[in-house]
Amino acid sequence: MAFKLPANLGIGRQYGELTPASVTALEGSLPADSRMLVGLVFSERYEGFEADCERAEAALQGQPGLSMWPELDHFITPDENGEPIAWVSYQSSPAWWTIILLILGGIFILPIIGGFGAWIVDLMFPGLTEIIMLVAIGGLMFFLLPMLKPAEEKK
Repeated sequence: MAFKLPANLGIGRQYGELTPASVTALEGSLPADSRMLVGLVFSERYEGFEADCERAEAALQGQPGLSMWPELDHFITPDENGEPIAWVSYQSSPAWWTIILLILGGIFILPIIGGFGAWIVDLMFPGLTEIIMLVAIGGLMFFLLPMLKPAEEKK
């Protein structure tokens, strides 16, 4: 996992995996105007990931008082290597992580809930998702095939 830092910046301190609460505590202990870079790691890079990142960027752009890094013109960066990571960069003054997390949670919640529900169903009933997909495709074909027949000429 790597974030392409602007040429004039280096990493001051790097932390491993943190919980949202520990990021908030860490941010509160840092001096004002500290640069924060947090990676939101997903299990996979789902379809629509980039669109969700753009929506999250638009939501954060509208927050009064939230500052981005002077070298960057955005808050959210999808990982350039194709990893399922949304990088969040901002300046913390005052502590913003809880507010940012609430905003991003509303945008990224559907993939999180959708993936979690499918995972639970697959654990409880292995193979059920494949059966549902086959039934759905069969039902779709049942209704679509009559519509695809050419219209018969009237005599």
